[in-house]
Amino acid sequence: MKVVGGPSSLELSTKVAGELRVPSVKVASKRFPDGEFYFRFEEDVDSEELLLVQSLYPPQEEHLFELLVMTHAAKDLGAKSVVAYAPYLAYSRQDRRYLNGEAVTSALVAQLLERAGINALYTVDVHNKGVLKRYTIPAVNLTAADELARYFGAKGLKRPLLIAPDDEVDAQERVRRAAEVVAGDYTFLEKRRDRLTGQIVTAEKRIDAEGRDVIIIDDIISTGHTAANAVRLLRKMKARRVFVGVTHALPAQGTLELLKDAGVDEAVSTDSIPGVIARVSTAPILARALKKG
Repeated sequence: MKVVGGPSSLELSTKVAGELRVPSVKVASKRFPDGEFYFRFEEDVDSEELLLVQSLYPPQEEHLFELLVMTHAAKDLGAKSVVAYAPYLAYSRQDRRYLNGEAVTSALVAQLLERAGINALYTVDVHNKGVLKRYTIPAVNLTAADELARYFGAKGLKRPLLIAPDDEVDAQERVRRAAEVVAGDYTFLEKRRDRLTGQIVTAEKRIDAEGRDVIIIDDIISTGHTAANAVRLLRKMKARRVFVGVTHALPAQGTLELLKDAGVDEAVSTDSIPGVIARVSTAPILARALKKG
Protein backbone atom coordinates (compact mmCIF):
# COMPACT_ATOMS: atom_id res chain seq x y z
CA MET A 1 0.00 0.00 0.00
CA LYS A 2 1.05 3.58 -0.70
CA VAL A 3 -0.45 6.78 0.70
CA VAL A 4 -1.62 9.70 -1.42
CA GLY A 5 -2.17 13.01 0.31
CA GLY A 6 -4.98 15.18 -0.94
CA PRO A 7 -4.88 18.99 -0.80
CA SER A 8 -7.11 19.13 2.29
CA SER A 9 -5.05 16.68 4.35
CA LEU A 10 -1.37 16.82 3.42
CA GLU A 11 -0.09 16.85 7.01
CA LEU A 12 -2.50 14.10 8.05
CA SER A 13 -1.45 11.93 5.10
CA THR A 14 2.18 12.15 6.23
CA LYS A 15 1.15 10.98 9.72
CA VAL A 16 -0.88 8.12 8.23
CA ALA A 17 2.07 6.95 6.12
CA GLY A 18 4.26 7.09 9.22
CA GLU A 19 1.83 5.07 11.31
CA LEU A 20 1.49 2.43 8.58
CA ARG A 21 5.20 2.54 7.71
CA VAL A 22 4.45 2.75 4.01
CA PRO A 23 5.68 5.22 1.36
CA SER A 24 3.83 8.29 0.16
CA VAL A 25 3.25 8.87 -3.54
CA LYS A 26 4.62 12.09 -5.01
CA VAL A 27 1.87 14.19 -6.54
CA ALA A 28 1.38 17.71 -7.86
CA SER A 29 -1.76 19.81 -7.69
CA LYS A 30 -2.77 23.40 -8.23
CA ARG A 31 -5.65 25.70 -9.08
CA PHE A 32 -5.77 27.43 -12.44
CA PRO A 33 -6.59 31.17 -12.45
CA ASP A 34 -10.23 30.36 -13.18
CA GLY A 35 -10.39 28.03 -10.15
CA GLU A 36 -10.27 24.67 -11.94
CA PHE A 37 -8.34 21.88 -10.18
CA TYR A 38 -5.23 20.26 -11.67
CA PHE A 39 -3.79 17.00 -10.32
CA ARG A 40 -0.93 14.76 -11.41
CA PHE A 41 0.75 11.63 -10.08
CA GLU A 42 4.49 12.16 -10.33
CA GLU A 43 5.28 8.47 -10.16
CA ASP A 44 3.81 5.27 -11.62
CA VAL A 45 0.77 3.93 -9.74
CA ASP A 46 -0.03 1.07 -12.11
CA SER A 47 -1.05 -2.05 -10.10
CA GLU A 48 -0.58 -0.20 -6.78
CA GLU A 49 -2.91 -0.34 -3.78
CA LEU A 50 -3.51 3.30 -2.88
CA LEU A 51 -4.84 4.99 0.24
CA LEU A 52 -6.15 8.47 -0.56
CA VAL A 53 -6.26 10.79 2.46
CA GLN A 54 -8.65 13.68 1.87
CA SER A 55 -10.97 15.06 4.55
CA LEU A 56 -14.14 16.67 3.21
CA TYR A 57 -14.51 19.68 5.49
CA PRO A 58 -15.53 23.12 4.13
CA PRO A 59 -15.37 24.07 1.36
CA GLN A 60 -16.98 20.65 0.95
CA GLU A 61 -17.59 20.83 -2.77
CA GLU A 62 -13.96 21.67 -3.54
CA HIS A 63 -12.57 18.91 -1.35
CA LEU A 64 -15.08 16.36 -2.64
CA PHE A 65 -14.27 17.14 -6.26
CA GLU A 66 -10.54 16.94 -5.53
CA LEU A 67 -11.06 13.44 -4.10
CA LEU A 68 -13.06 12.44 -7.18
CA VAL A 69 -10.30 13.71 -9.49
CA MET A 70 -7.61 11.86 -7.51
CA THR A 71 -9.63 8.64 -7.56
CA HIS A 72 -10.45 8.83 -11.25
CA ALA A 73 -6.83 9.51 -12.14
CA ALA A 74 -5.60 6.62 -9.99
CA LYS A 75 -7.97 4.12 -11.57
CA ASP A 76 -7.38 5.50 -15.07
CA LEU A 77 -3.64 4.98 -14.55
CA GLY A 78 -4.14 1.35 -13.53
CA ALA A 79 -4.18 1.40 -9.72
CA LYS A 80 -5.20 -2.00 -8.39
CA SER A 81 -7.38 -0.56 -5.63
CA VAL A 82 -8.25 2.78 -4.08
CA VAL A 83 -9.22 3.18 -0.44
CA ALA A 84 -10.41 6.63 0.63
CA TYR A 85 -9.85 8.01 4.11
CA ALA A 86 -12.17 10.97 4.67
CA PRO A 87 -12.21 11.47 8.45
CA TYR A 88 -14.76 14.27 8.04
CA LEU A 89 -17.41 13.02 5.62
CA ALA A 90 -19.36 15.89 4.10
CA TYR A 91 -23.15 15.78 3.66
CA SER A 92 -23.67 13.25 6.46
CA ARG A 93 -26.83 14.76 7.92
CA GLN A 94 -29.30 13.78 5.19
CA ASP A 95 -29.55 10.00 5.43
CA ARG A 96 -33.08 9.99 3.99
CA ARG A 97 -35.81 12.27 2.67
CA TYR A 98 -37.47 13.85 5.69
CA LEU A 99 -39.70 16.29 3.74
CA ASN A 100 -41.21 15.91 0.29
CA GLY A 101 -38.93 17.23 -2.42
CA GLU A 102 -35.70 17.16 -0.40
CA ALA A 103 -32.42 16.18 -2.04
CA VAL A 104 -30.77 13.21 -0.33
CA THR A 105 -27.25 14.57 -0.64
CA SER A 106 -25.58 11.68 1.18
CA ALA A 107 -26.85 9.34 -1.55
CA LEU A 108 -25.33 11.56 -4.22
CA VAL A 109 -21.96 11.61 -2.44
CA ALA A 110 -22.01 7.81 -2.19
CA GLN A 111 -22.80 7.44 -5.88
CA LEU A 112 -20.08 9.88 -6.91
CA LEU A 113 -17.38 8.21 -4.83
CA GLU A 114 -18.31 4.70 -5.95
CA ARG A 115 -18.57 5.60 -9.63
CA ALA A 116 -15.23 7.38 -9.49
CA GLY A 117 -13.74 4.03 -8.50
CA ILE A 118 -13.29 3.98 -4.72
CA ASN A 119 -13.16 0.41 -3.39
CA ALA A 120 -13.59 1.18 0.32
CA LEU A 121 -14.24 4.21 2.52
CA TYR A 122 -13.09 4.97 6.05
CA THR A 123 -14.42 7.89 8.08
CA VAL A 124 -14.44 8.97 11.74
CA ASP A 125 -17.46 9.65 13.96
CA VAL A 126 -19.77 10.26 11.04
CA HIS A 127 -22.60 12.62 11.98
CA ASN A 128 -25.27 10.11 11.01
CA LYS A 129 -24.39 6.42 10.62
CA GLY A 130 -27.41 5.93 8.41
CA VAL A 131 -25.65 7.61 5.48
CA LEU A 132 -23.16 4.73 5.28
CA LYS A 133 -25.98 2.36 4.33
CA ARG A 134 -26.03 4.20 1.00
CA TYR A 135 -22.73 2.56 0.02
CA THR A 136 -22.39 -0.81 -1.71
CA ILE A 137 -18.63 -0.80 -1.04
CA PRO A 138 -17.27 -1.29 2.51
CA ALA A 139 -17.89 1.99 4.39
CA VAL A 140 -16.36 1.94 7.86
CA ASN A 141 -17.06 4.38 10.67
CA LEU A 142 -14.23 4.70 13.21
CA THR A 143 -14.26 6.70 16.45
CA ALA A 144 -11.79 9.16 17.93
CA ALA A 145 -13.16 8.80 21.47
CA ASP A 146 -10.25 6.58 22.52
CA GLU A 147 -7.55 8.95 21.24
CA LEU A 148 -9.23 11.99 22.78
CA ALA A 149 -9.39 10.20 26.13
CA ARG A 150 -5.70 9.26 25.92
CA TYR A 151 -4.82 12.90 25.34
CA PHE A 152 -6.58 14.03 28.50
CA GLY A 153 -5.45 10.94 30.39
CA ALA A 154 -1.89 12.26 30.23
CA LYS A 155 -2.90 15.25 32.36
CA GLY A 156 -3.00 13.42 35.69
CA LEU A 157 -6.76 13.10 36.00
CA LYS A 158 -8.41 13.01 39.41
CA ARG A 159 -11.40 10.64 39.61
CA PRO A 160 -12.19 11.12 35.91
CA LEU A 161 -15.79 11.46 34.82
CA LEU A 162 -16.70 11.32 31.11
CA ILE A 163 -19.81 13.10 29.90
CA ALA A 164 -21.84 12.90 26.69
CA PRO A 165 -23.59 16.24 26.08
CA ASP A 166 -26.76 14.48 24.90
CA ASP A 167 -28.50 11.13 25.27
CA GLU A 168 -28.20 9.84 21.70
CA VAL A 169 -27.06 6.23 21.38
CA ASP A 170 -23.89 7.07 19.42
CA ALA A 171 -22.94 9.75 21.95
CA GLN A 172 -23.33 7.31 24.83
CA GLU A 173 -21.23 4.69 23.04
CA ARG A 174 -18.42 7.18 22.42
CA VAL A 175 -18.32 8.30 26.04
CA ARG A 176 -18.39 4.70 27.28
CA ARG A 177 -15.34 3.85 25.18
CA ALA A 178 -13.53 6.98 26.33
CA ALA A 179 -14.23 6.13 29.97
CA GLU A 180 -12.65 2.69 29.54
CA VAL A 181 -9.40 4.26 28.33
CA VAL A 182 -8.94 6.40 31.47
CA ALA A 183 -10.67 4.00 33.89
CA GLY A 184 -13.32 6.59 34.66
CA ASP A 185 -17.06 6.78 35.16
CA TYR A 186 -19.42 8.04 32.50
CA THR A 187 -22.88 9.49 32.10
CA PHE A 188 -24.83 11.76 29.78
CA LEU A 189 -26.83 14.96 29.79
CA GLU A 190 -30.16 15.66 28.10
CA LYS A 191 -30.74 18.54 25.74
CA ARG A 192 -33.68 19.91 23.80
CA ARG A 193 -34.20 22.69 21.28
CA ASP A 194 -36.76 25.40 22.02
CA ARG A 195 -39.24 25.27 19.14
CA LEU A 196 -39.84 29.01 19.20
CA THR A 197 -36.32 30.38 19.61
CA GLY A 198 -34.24 27.46 18.34
CA GLN A 199 -32.11 27.81 21.49
CA ILE A 200 -30.51 24.63 22.84
CA VAL A 201 -31.38 23.95 26.49
CA THR A 202 -29.50 21.40 28.59
CA ALA A 203 -31.54 19.88 31.41
CA GLU A 204 -30.00 19.92 34.89
CA LYS A 205 -29.17 16.48 36.20
CA ARG A 206 -27.73 15.26 39.48
CA ILE A 207 -24.12 14.25 38.74
CA ASP A 208 -21.31 13.42 41.14
CA ALA A 209 -18.86 15.94 39.67
CA GLU A 210 -17.57 17.79 42.75
CA GLY A 211 -13.78 17.75 42.93
CA ARG A 212 -13.46 15.58 39.80
CA ASP A 213 -11.86 16.08 36.41
CA VAL A 214 -14.64 15.96 33.85
CA ILE A 215 -14.23 15.35 30.11
CA ILE A 216 -17.04 16.16 27.69
CA ILE A 217 -16.80 13.96 24.58
CA ASP A 218 -18.67 14.94 21.41
CA ASP A 219 -18.51 14.29 17.67
CA ILE A 220 -18.66 17.85 16.38
CA ILE A 221 -18.59 21.42 17.60
CA SER A 222 -19.82 24.42 15.65
CA THR A 223 -21.59 27.14 17.64
CA GLY A 224 -20.44 25.58 20.90
CA HIS A 225 -23.72 26.21 22.72
CA THR A 226 -24.28 22.55 23.64
CA ALA A 227 -20.78 22.16 25.07
CA ALA A 228 -20.91 25.54 26.82
CA ASN A 229 -24.21 24.62 28.50
CA ALA A 230 -22.64 21.40 29.77
CA VAL A 231 -19.54 23.22 31.03
CA ARG A 232 -21.65 25.71 32.99
CA LEU A 233 -23.63 22.93 34.64
CA LEU A 234 -20.46 21.09 35.62
CA ARG A 235 -18.90 24.25 37.02
CA LYS A 236 -22.08 24.75 39.05
CA MET A 237 -21.57 21.22 40.39
CA LYS A 238 -18.03 22.22 41.46
CA ALA A 239 -16.05 20.06 39.04
CA ARG A 240 -12.27 20.34 39.56
CA ARG A 241 -11.42 20.74 35.87
CA VAL A 242 -13.61 20.58 32.77
CA PHE A 243 -12.23 19.51 29.39
CA VAL A 244 -13.94 19.29 26.00
CA GLY A 245 -12.82 16.75 23.41
CA VAL A 246 -14.46 16.70 19.98
CA THR A 247 -13.69 14.77 16.83
CA HIS A 248 -14.54 17.50 14.32
CA ALA A 249 -14.07 21.19 15.13
CA LEU A 250 -15.84 23.64 12.83
CA PRO A 251 -16.01 26.57 15.25
CA ALA A 252 -18.13 29.52 14.26
CA GLN A 253 -16.93 33.00 15.11
CA GLY A 254 -16.84 33.36 18.88
CA THR A 255 -17.21 29.66 19.67
CA LEU A 256 -13.86 29.21 21.43
CA GLU A 257 -14.42 32.39 23.42
CA LEU A 258 -17.84 31.09 24.43
CA LEU A 259 -16.30 27.90 25.81
CA LYS A 260 -13.61 29.84 27.66
CA ASP A 261 -16.18 32.15 29.22
CA ALA A 262 -18.25 29.11 30.26
CA GLY A 263 -15.24 27.85 32.24
CA VAL A 264 -13.62 25.16 30.10
CA ASP A 265 -10.00 24.41 30.99
CA GLU A 266 -9.07 23.10 27.56
CA ALA A 267 -10.92 22.28 24.33
CA VAL A 268 -9.28 19.85 21.91
CA SER A 269 -10.19 18.34 18.55
CA THR A 270 -8.64 15.89 16.11
CA ASP A 271 -6.83 16.71 12.89
CA SER A 272 -9.79 15.62 10.79
CA ILE A 273 -10.06 19.38 10.27
CA PRO A 274 -6.95 21.55 10.66
CA GLY A 275 -7.32 24.26 13.29
CA VAL A 276 -5.98 25.88 16.44
CA ILE A 277 -7.37 23.17 18.75
CA ALA A 278 -6.52 20.19 16.50
CA ARG A 279 -4.06 18.46 18.84
CA VAL A 280 -5.09 14.80 18.49
CA SER A 281 -4.31 12.85 15.33
CA THR A 282 -6.69 10.38 13.71
CA ALA A 283 -3.77 8.63 11.96
CA PRO A 284 -3.36 5.95 14.68
CA ILE A 285 -7.10 5.23 14.53
CA LEU A 286 -6.99 4.46 10.82
CA ALA A 287 -3.72 2.54 11.11
CA ARG A 288 -5.17 0.21 13.76
CA ALA A 289 -8.28 -0.42 11.65
CA LEU A 290 -6.29 -1.21 8.50
CA LYS A 291 -3.88 -3.50 10.36
CA LYS A 292 -6.79 -5.48 11.74
CA GLY A 293 -7.89 -6.00 8.16
